[in-house]
Amino acid sequence: MNLLSKRLLVGAVVLWMTSAGAQTSYPGKAIRLIVPTPAGGPSDAAARALAKGMTAGLGQEVLVENRPGGNTGIGTGAVLNAPPDGYTLLFALASNAGLPHLSKASPYKSFAEFTPIVAIGGNTQCLVVPASLPVKSLVEFVSYAKASPKPVLRGANNVSEDMVAGQVSSAFGISLERVPYKGAPQLLPDLLEGRIQVAVLPVGASVPHVKSGRLTMLGCSMAERIAALPAVPTLAESGVTGAPLITAHFVVGPPRLPADIIDRLTAAAQQAAQSADFKLEMERLLIVGKVRSPAETRELMLQAEAQYVQFVRETGASID
Repeated sequence: MNLLSKRLLVGAVVLWMTSAGAQTSYPGKAIRLIVPTPAGGPSDAAARALAKGMTAGLGQEVLVENRPGGNTGIGTGAVLNAPPDGYTLLFALASNAGLPHLSKASPYKSFAEFTPIVAIGGNTQCLVVPASLPVKSLVEFVSYAKASPKPVLRGANNVSEDMVAGQVSSAFGISLERVPYKGAPQLLPDLLEGRIQVAVLPVGASVPHVKSGRLTMLGCSMAERIAALPAVPTLAESGVTGAPLITAHFVVGPPRLPADIIDRLTAAAQQAAQSADFKLEMERLLIVGKVRSPAETRELMLQAEAQYVQFVRETGASID
């Protein structure tokens, strides 16, 4: 072996050792988990519970960073364009599957562009009105909306809520004027004071105000009634014919995330989801659903996107 060959061999070995060392040392610093909604909402709470558990499993801190705005497009765009090194992740909502089909401003063309890591339970969406509104059921609300001389204002902060509201509007032929908000924490004060008349909100964000008597829950978008709220009907029971909305939270990464990093993150997330603290927090938030593998997560992402594609095709809905 001549000198040049020896140098090439040594260089190759050094490169391989460096690469192997980089792979086995991940993570070597803190990881950002971007939540595309404001702090204080149920998705933010779920993300923080998961991040706490993943921190313990990874040996590096998983930091939640709220990046609201642009109908969640600001936070999702930040992750889409991040380096595929495992240090910038997205805690996505199922509504992120619908954004490209409802808004021309979406930073991505398909939710499938992101790398799936894990999915956990999602927010059940429920139709709520301020207790000051003279309605106690969806049928009464429909009558109120049809008789109102002024536009009925609907608070909105993500596209899954738009889809549920669209199903209600289509089923009963009513018009609800969309008023955009960055998130549920910003929307709730106006709803509670009656400045807006209706909203579709995650059940976890609604229940405390329902129990205090300040909101009335008219129905939820689930195939079956929520066990903790047996008196609240499903929207289907009240005459809404659209398929129940797919709900989930997705931990995803930028495109082209390496397989070894995916495996490491998936194991940490699944371990975190089995902790007693995490399960208690999900119970408090009324978030239900099994933890899914990367392959199952991708399939659920595609199913959610297909549901939005069909909805937009049938209704022509847009949030632009």
